Order: sequence, then structure tokens, then C-alpha cells
Amino acid sequence: MDALWIMLKNVIVFVALAIPGFLLVKTKLLKQEQSGALSKLLTYVGMPFLILSSTIEKIKFDGELLATIGIVAAIGVAYTFAMFFVSKPLTLMEKEEKTRGMMRFASVFSNNGFLGIPLAIAVFGADSMVLTVVIIINIITNILMYTLGIYLISGDKNTISLKKAFLNPVLIAFVIGIVLNLLNVKAYVPEISTYSTHFSNLVTPISMTILGMKMGGIKFSSLFSSWKTYYVSALKLVAFPTVIVALLFACKAIFAGGLVDSDMILGVFVAFAMPTAGLASTFSDQYDGDTENAVAFTLGSTLLSIATIPLLYWAISALLG
Repeated sequence: MDALWIMLKNVIVFVALAIPGFLLVKTKLLKQEQSGALSKLLTYVGMPFLILSSTIEKIKFDGELLATIGIVAAIGVAYTFAMFFVSKPLTLMEKEEKTRGMMRFASVFSNNGFLGIPLAIAVFGADSMVLTVVIIINIITNILMYTLGIYLISGDKNTISLKKAFLNPVLIAFVIGIVLNLLNVKAYVPEISTYSTHFSNLVTPISMTILGMKMGGIKFSSLFSSWKTYYVSALKLVAFPTVIVALLFACKAIFAGGLVDSDMILGVFVAFAMPTAGLASTFSDQYDGDTENAVAFTLGSTLLSIATIPLLYWAISALLG
């Protein structure tokens, strides 16, 4: 039960960080729409510096790590494409095309950056291989979110931009971080790490403040008044991550040489068992998607994840011994 309690405490603390944003909107000190400015700060400052700081400080490049990066990257690509196709027949009951696309996006793409990375640091430590796995998957899914994800929301292949996919702030920060890491810059200019760390500390409080502001602008009853929120959350939080974790357990049993280890399983779990990506509503605004359900799926899955993440983590920890 220790594993359950540790994860539960951390998830509750993270979600509780949304309270100030919620109260600021409810008391009309801020408007819900003003969360857009915070979103840009998070996307272009907080998240890149979190990736940069982690890459410079926490990742030690060697042969074993490069092999792990290759395996994890392949898992990230395979999982996302598999769920992209699997989600199509699972959402055919919805006749509205934009809503169906949003249901597919919400069930496939995780908040593994704004929530998954900070949660991995809090539970497993900043030097853990679990964090490295989550970072790698976040980079892979960011690229795919700007291609497959945008297509799901817009329904138009012409909106896919490889330029945006490969020039997104997270990937740029990771590449810069690798260069600085290999040059061992932190040994000569440690202030770079300090500077990055200050900005990386913005990610968790700002991301949850944004979530709280969005909650403050809607009625809670509307989040769970539709079967779609429960259905999408069940796919996103339970069904899809359970499938990939089960497959990794099978690989761990079959390949005794260490192709898949416990840290990799836990990292993949943290990356894919998070609630719906916050970019759902951002992309929906930009590409004329189903904004109403984007907000409902994001907030609904986040609240439901308070129960699902600790319970699944407890079950996985028990199986790992």
C-alpha cells in the first residue's frame, strides 16, 4: 500500500495546485481567457527550460543510455500510431466528425510534459531513469501531436506541418541540452544550469493554475454530464496504458537480457497514463475543432486521474515486486 499512498499524495498535491487559478476566476480577479498568456509562458519558456535543465543535469550519455533512448523512442512512436488507428473504430458511435476527432485526440495524447515529468521527479527523483524515459516519450509525442494530433482535431491533412513538428520548443531545448551536456558546460558555466532550473520550476504551478482557471470558467456538472467524458477517460487513463504496460511486462519476461526493465515500464506508465494533453483546447482554438469537448475531456480526465494513476501504479509496483 506504500506505493499507492506515495503516488496518491503526489497526485492530490499536483491537482490541488489548481485551486488558486480556480478561485481567481470565480472571484472575477482574472478571466478564464487570460489563461492563454500563461499557456504561452508555459509552452515557450517553462517547458523548454525544464527539458533543457533535465538534459544538462540528469542525463549521462553512454552506450546503455543510447540503447534505452532507441527502444523508448520506438515504443513512443509505435504506441501513438497504434492508438491513433485503434481509436478510430472505438469512436465510430459518435456521428459528429469534429467531436469524434477530439475524442481520438483526447484518448491518445497525454499531459506527459506539464504533469508527467514533474510527477516523475516528485515520485522517483530527478536522477532516475524513469524521468529519462518520460522525457524521451514527451519529445516523441510532441512531434506526433503537431502532426497526427492536429490532423485529428482539424480533420484536414493540409494543417499538418512538419516544420512545426520538428521546430517545437521542446525538441529544440532537448537538442541544445544534448550539445551542452556533451560539452560538459555545467562544469565550466554552472550558472546555465541554475538559470534553467529557475525557469523549469514554473512548469507545475503554472500548468495547474491554467487548469484551475479553466475549471473556474465552467460548471462542474457539465464535465461529467456526457458519457463521452467517461468513455474517453476510460480509454486514456486505463485501457490504452494497460495495454502497453502489459506488452512491456510480456517483453520483460521473454527477453531476460534486460531489453525492458522496471524503470522503463514505470516510465512508460507515467508517460501514457496521464490525463489528456492540455494542447487539446489550444489546438482546438487554432484549427476550429470541438473546443467545448476539448475542455471537458482535459479537465474531466485530470480529475478522474486522481484515482486511476495511484491505483494503476500500485498494481504495477506489486507486479514488479
